Amino acid sequence: MFVSDNTLKSAKKYFYERLSTQFSSTELKNMWTQIICKRMEWNATELMLQQDARLSESDLLHVRSFVKKLIDQVPFQYLMGETSFYGLTILCDKRALIPRPETEELVQWIIESSGQPTRIMDLCTGSGCIALALKSNYAKADVYALDVSSEALSLCQENADALKLTITTIQDDLLQPSDSFGEGQFDVVASNPPYIPHKEKEVMSAHVLNHEPSLALFVDDADPIIFYKKIAQFAEKKLVDGGFLFFELHESYSQEVCEMLNDFSFHEIEIRKDLQGKLRMLKAQKV
Repeated sequence: MFVSDNTLKSAKKYFYERLSTQFSSTELKNMWTQIICKRMEWNATELMLQQDARLSESDLLHVRSFVKKLIDQVPFQYLMGETSFYGLTILCDKRALIPRPETEELVQWIIESSGQPTRIMDLCTGSGCIALALKSNYAKADVYALDVSSEALSLCQENADALKLTITTIQDDLLQPSDSFGEGQFDVVASNPPYIPHKEKEVMSAHVLNHEPSLALFVDDADPIIFYKKIAQFAEKKLVDGGFLFFELHESYSQEVCEMLNDFSFHEIEIRKDLQGKLRMLKAQKV
């Protein structure tokens, strides 16, 4: 047996020892708590009270399976099948990017700045995390979520159904949009588009490169802000006067995006740092 006995303590020791070189103690604690609580249907308090519990062989094999996959760089959120985002439980798998904390900061900025929008468009929606977080805060708003990937949109719809939030999903290509692309006017347009040049692959983590969808990550080295240009064109036509455009940014191209927007009908352009001090978010208002 890979553990000395079937106690929870032994399983925890095995988990920590096998993964200690790969994750911090804080990460290990958080992952262990989530794995065991979900498997045993406990809350965190019950876990603390069950330190002398014994696990079944099936439970132990479940722990070992997690360890093996984590060693192989499979993202923890994909293994869990879900993650927390702005107070919502978002289903996640390889069909879309894993929602990140910095994107929660973008959502918070939108909510702080946008008043009471009635029509919202989320471009490159992926799992739908931005659209759904906004819908949960603007219950009366019509929220639209667009992506080129049918697989991402299927995950987005699954999330909407699980959360009992009604949004409209649209499949279209921002780079080659159809004639019916984005009908109507919007108060807010938001996007976390692909923005990583292919040349940066060599410095990226294996768990991202090998498991998250490249379609949602990478852009041509020759024009890394192409999606921002297309979204700005869309927003200039489709935002109401005084409406807001919000981007998540690549910090290396934040100034370039800002300068590009000066060629459009936007003012009050503001770039904001995330909690890690990176230039990660942009807000602009249509004149």
